[in-house]
Amino acid sequence: MAKSPLQQVKDRFGSKEALVAKVAELVEPLQSESAEEHLRRLRNVANRKLLRLIELSDKVKAAGGRAGLVAKVLELKAQGKDHEYSDKLKSLSLGKLTDLAGSLQRRAKATSKAAAAKAAAASKAAAAAKAKAAAPAKGKAKPKAK
Repeated sequence: MAKSPLQQVKDRFGSKEALVAKVAELVEPLQSESAEEHLRRLRNVANRKLLRLIELSDKVKAAGGRAGLVAKVLELKAQGKDHEYSDKLKSLSLGKLTDLAGSLQRRAKATSKAAAAKAAAASKAAAAAKAKAAAPAKGKAKPKAK
């Protein structure tokens, strides 16, 4: 049975206060709010959402930060030289960037599998055609000379 978000928080962080402190380091406060107001706002957020923010920060760190995610998206879309698109990607939230990079990776993987399957089928068909051409013709036999 899956653990509830509260159980996950207690297992991984000990308490919600420890989780809120860790998320507060990752999430920047709004321009008009103080550090205390920021912590108060995070305390009212659901445990599941706080856990999701922690998971997101781990994914972003693994990808090399915002710059790494932007570079990966540009590479997967083959638009490395498009500076306007790069600037647009830099303005996206980390969640959207992570989702975009993940979906592009899945698409690239599926495309490469499909291309490999198509190439295998083509080589198999070519081998069958070659074998057919090499086999002697059946049916008509040459008449015997008397």
